[in-house]
Amino acid sequence: MTDKHITVDSIRWHSVLPWLHLLRAAQLALRVRVVLLALCAVVVFGTGGLVIRSLPFHPARGAEATADSVLASTMAEPGTPNWPAEFSLQPGTKEGRRWLLWPWTTVLMPTIQLFQPEPQAWSQVAAKWTELLWALLVWAIFGGAMARMHAVRFARDGSVSPLEAVRFSSRNWLSYLYGPLLPLLGVGCFALLGIGVGKMEAWFGAGQGTWLMALGWLPLIGSFAMAALLLLLIFGWPLMVAAISVEGSDGFDGLSRAFGYVMNRPWYFAFLVSVAFGVGVVADFFMFVFLHNSDRLARWSIGVNDGVRELRGFSVWTASLQFVHLAVLVSFFWSATTVIYFLLRQSDDGTPLDQVYIPGPPPKAEPLPLVGVAASQQPVIERPTVEPVEAVSKP
Repeated sequence: MTDKHITVDSIRWHSVLPWLHLLRAAQLALRVRVVLLALCAVVVFGTGGLVIRSLPFHPARGAEATADSVLASTMAEPGTPNWPAEFSLQPGTKEGRRWLLWPWTTVLMPTIQLFQPEPQAWSQVAAKWTELLWALLVWAIFGGAMARMHAVRFARDGSVSPLEAVRFSSRNWLSYLYGPLLPLLGVGCFALLGIGVGKMEAWFGAGQGTWLMALGWLPLIGSFAMAALLLLLIFGWPLMVAAISVEGSDGFDGLSRAFGYVMNRPWYFAFLVSVAFGVGVVADFFMFVFLHNSDRLARWSIGVNDGVRELRGFSVWTASLQFVHLAVLVSFFWSATTVIYFLLRQSDDGTPLDQVYIPGPPPKAEPLPLVGVAASQQPVIERPTVEPVEAVSKP
């Protein structure tokens, strides 16, 4: 018996290890047109944050001095929908790593604050709902557009202009919006169980705990469902945006795909997120080095010694570099989310990575179907024409 040796000339590592596609997320995020779109998202988001904080019912109104311009606007915590008071993204620090997830935290923080066990005033609830809806709306338009641009580039190596991408997301903004709101509606329905039991105890139990003893299992079961919905919403919301941008579908499809992929592939999903986070940390470090040296070279070129003196008005332009840094991180967040969606879809459904929704021309009108003899495909025999015989009159 002869031994047969198989010679392997090359290995397609991306087929053997599909998660290596996440290395492309940094390359996708650094495209100039996507960074400019992300910069627009940062400016629009921050401007809306200033307006929200100036509303009469917002608790922060009058507590802090508001800035005169968008570039000088500040905030205290990076998890709330505004901008940082000291926007220094130092790579390797806890504060710097948090900004890699900034679009996610703008939705996460208001959602968590809405479900605090402590009693809240109506103004606090209204402020958090306003911040949540504003975050969902901004990322529906700009996040959906960036995910669309990343999806076409990743799957087909094609190009979508920012204007086309914004038009796509603007047409589907309701789908992007009601996708994550449906789980919150389900949470509200399950919360009615607890509210009903609590009201019955307050009205008829007289504080003896009778109704809580008899019906306490209802709010407990409802809490299980609420916890499951909120956890799936927290981890699946970015995938909903990516699903609608990739598939060109509606909010129901994005919701079902995001929940299905997270539940069916939880460990693979956690692994992909970890790899993407590591790639983001490395990309953030190089971006920080590039922008930091750009700042120093700009100061050197105009004769400003770093740390000694400042030129009046130049700080506005140096602050713009920090907004570019944040825009790159926003672009990377949506590029990594889009690639993770492709990999989860391939693992769960077996769908090829090059499949993405491409709108085509409207279908042409088809001719009417054939019926009768023409539909039977039988030859048509034409009868010869017979001339009429003229009647001969008898004498």
